[in-house]
Amino acid sequence: MYKTFLLILSFCFSFLSVSAKAANSYAINLEWFNNFNDELLVQYIVEGLNYNKDVRIAKNNILKSRQEKNLKISDEFFNVDVGANYLLLKIPKTAIPFNDIQTNSFALPFVVMWEIDYLGKNYNKIQKARFDIENSCFDLKSANLLVATEIASSYFNISSLNKQIEYKEMMVDMLDKIYKRRKKMYDFGVISSIEINLAEDLYLSERNSLNKLLKEKIAFLTQLAQLMGRSPYEIDDIRVNQFDNITYKGIYPENLNGSIILNRPDIMKLENEIKKAKIDITIAKKDFLPKLNVAGVLVFSTVVQNFGWKGALAGLLAGATQNIFDGGKRIFTLKKTKREYDIALENYLKYDLMALKEVNDALYNLKYDYEIYLGEEKRANLENSNFIKIYNSYNKGAKSYIDYANENIQNLKSKNNLVSSKNQNFINLITLYKAVGGAL
Repeated sequence: MYKTFLLILSFCFSFLSVSAKAANSYAINLEWFNNFNDELLVQYIVEGLNYNKDVRIAKNNILKSRQEKNLKISDEFFNVDVGANYLLLKIPKTAIPFNDIQTNSFALPFVVMWEIDYLGKNYNKIQKARFDIENSCFDLKSANLLVATEIASSYFNISSLNKQIEYKEMMVDMLDKIYKRRKKMYDFGVISSIEINLAEDLYLSERNSLNKLLKEKIAFLTQLAQLMGRSPYEIDDIRVNQFDNITYKGIYPENLNGSIILNRPDIMKLENEIKKAKIDITIAKKDFLPKLNVAGVLVFSTVVQNFGWKGALAGLLAGATQNIFDGGKRIFTLKKTKREYDIALENYLKYDLMALKEVNDALYNLKYDYEIYLGEEKRANLENSNFIKIYNSYNKGAKSYIDYANENIQNLKSKNNLVSSKNQNFINLITLYKAVGGAL
């Protein structure tokens, strides 16, 4: 009893707190995003963490889990009920002569019920409830990670698309001019219809490509607005920095320790699920032991003349109850909880492997796509060098406008590929950050 009392006091004073492990799950490594040297990006991420609906739901789920734990704590205490009852009696005088029993009376009963948790079953349930609070905190961290990485990905995609659209508009304009010049040449019979058709086809193809980029940009803008808790009609207020000004100043990791996945909130949540399943087995075993119940009643009434302690009816019942037969329910429950523990363990091992795979894939993608980026950078420099030579020849009259325009288009395509490759490296970094639970 003394131990139970101390446990009750302990839970009463700590019902608003969570473990240090769960408290740490509220935050993510926001400082890492400063490596991109973009204040707007960090500003949008913070806005998303404050106003995103999934994040706000996750925060409310933590508060809900805390109250569910408090409900389990309340089961440690006894229940007291009071009622007000009207009694109408008919007592034959021949049966009980000379009595002072009132035929028209009122009763005020107090009833106390208490199941003594001598086995600690309710304590085990409180332990499970505390794990549920931690899991809610891990869900919040998962939501924060998802929102932060999705906002960053959308932001980079919008910024890179702005640059790609700029290059594409220049290409479309030049192809339009080439087509018009080809059209004049065709009208004078200098070229065949095949050449004019090819020129028009290239122009239409690039214009369609431009429209696709514009459509993608709108999709990423509305996605970014939704992630920040804004209306899709507010996308005109969203600004992004020039893609050329966004650079990553951090370290490109070549390898990581496998234990880094333990920072992932989904892995930590699965660890708790194993612990909860183990507690369920303990509770199922304790169900085979008897229960200790205390019941008390105190009734004040006007049935007799004295409405007070002298006329009160009081009783106290304490004893143990043991279920003898329930159709095998307790045995089946114990076997079921053991299988649930095995499932929780296998589920943990499954997602542990999946997490390792995600980290491994992210590292390899980052490595090879960065090499591709360096290759695209060299190609862009070569194309730019060729373009400068053609441009100088064009200014001297040694090259035609069509030659100049075609070389410029190739130069713009090379720059476009470089932008796309650079953006892919940013996305790979974001993917790795998410895969390791923000522990970069």
